[in-house]
Amino acid sequence: MFGASNSGRTAEVIAVLKQVADAGNPNRFGLTANEGTLLEEQAATTFTLTCGWEQAVAATKSVAEQALVYQSIVSHVAGRDMARDLHGAAGKVEAALTATIDPRIVQTIVEAPTIYFAGYNDGVAEELTLKTNEIARKKSDFLEGTYAVHGIEEVMDPRDVVIVIDPIEAEVQKFQEVLVEGVGLTVVAISPVDTPFTTIQVPDAGEMNPYVFLAAGWNLLVEVGLALEIDLDKPERARKVGNEFVG
Repeated sequence: MFGASNSGRTAEVIAVLKQVADAGNPNRFGLTANEGTLLEEQAATTFTLTCGWEQAVAATKSVAEQALVYQSIVSHVAGRDMARDLHGAAGKVEAALTATIDPRIVQTIVEAPTIYFAGYNDGVAEELTLKTNEIARKKSDFLEGTYAVHGIEEVMDPRDVVIVIDPIEAEVQKFQEVLVEGVGLTVVAISPVDTPFTTIQVPDAGEMNPYVFLAAGWNLLVEVGLALEIDLDKPERARKVGNEFVG
């Protein structure tokens, strides 16, 4: 069992590792950004990230490094050479993170009551849904699978925006018919190729594409936050450790 907690103090993670320890299972691994934590006490082996402590409430660099750690483990088990996947990926992530976003896209999102995300269940759209709350302070929702075109259009507002990560070609026409033509809202795609939607086109990084998509999403949300004159580093209610272990 692997337990990941940047702070090393997240209650759910500590509790489940303690339960596994009490059951006598030695295969307990921790992943954290800090040393000398409660997580380390409950894990048999702990790996400490090298990215450093997150200063803002929205975890970004640690999210990417955590994923890289897990991907390296899965790649090793599968007998794949992850080094080939990493070749050139850093530059492509940086390009997505620093690209100039069309101000018209930013303004459309600024004016939207709700920002929806759609895409593969690989964590990217889910993570950006949360980051929309933390960075842009906007309401958001993740539309799993084909949920975006299976009923929720009944309550969507034409001012809403759907951001689809790496659109599936077979679903593009349906999104166009139901969301763009039906609801009248804006669909924005983050993709390595051009799409029929307003597209933030990013470099193609192959196996590392999810990191590039995530960086592009962060880039977009930061621009929205700045346009809204939000202090991105100082939330009004969100906490750095969402559910801290007490005991």
